[in-house]
Amino acid sequence: MSTRIFGVVVFVIATLYTWHAGSYDITFGDVLGPTVFPVIVGVPMMILSASLVVFPTGQVDWPAPQRLWRQAAALAVLVGYTMVLRPLGFPLATFALIALLGMILGGAPWKATLLAAIMAPSLWALFDQVLGLPLDFLGLLFG
Repeated sequence: MSTRIFGVVVFVIATLYTWHAGSYDITFGDVLGPTVFPVIVGVPMMILSASLVVFPTGQVDWPAPQRLWRQAAALAVLVGYTMVLRPLGFPLATFALIALLGMILGGAPWKATLLAAIMAPSLWALFDQVLGLPLDFLGLLFG
C-alpha cells in the first residue's frame, strides 16, 4: 500500500512541477524556451509514478527513525535554501546548503565546511562566468 501512496504523491508533485513550468518566463536561454527541460523531466516522472500506482511491486522496508530524521532535516535545509537564496546571494546560501547537508549526512563539520568553501564560489563562477547564467553574488542584504 505504501508503494501506491508514494506513487500518488510523486505523481501530484510531477504534475504540479510540469504545470508550473508552463508559467516560467525568462528573457535569455535556449530557442525552445525554458519550459522544455521541466516537461522532459515531468512527463516521464508522471508516467513512472503512475506505474507505481497501477503495478506496485516488492516489499517496502521503512528506514529507522534516525534516518527519517536525517531525511526530514535535509528536506528542511533544501526548503530553507530556497528561502534564503535571494536575500543572501548564491555563494553564501550555497555555502550554507553544502555545509549543512554535509553535516546532516554524517560528514565531519570541518570537512563539510571546507568542501562548502571550495564548492560555493566554484559553482557561482561556473554558472555565472562560464555558462553565462546571471546569479546574484551578494544578494539583497549586501547589494
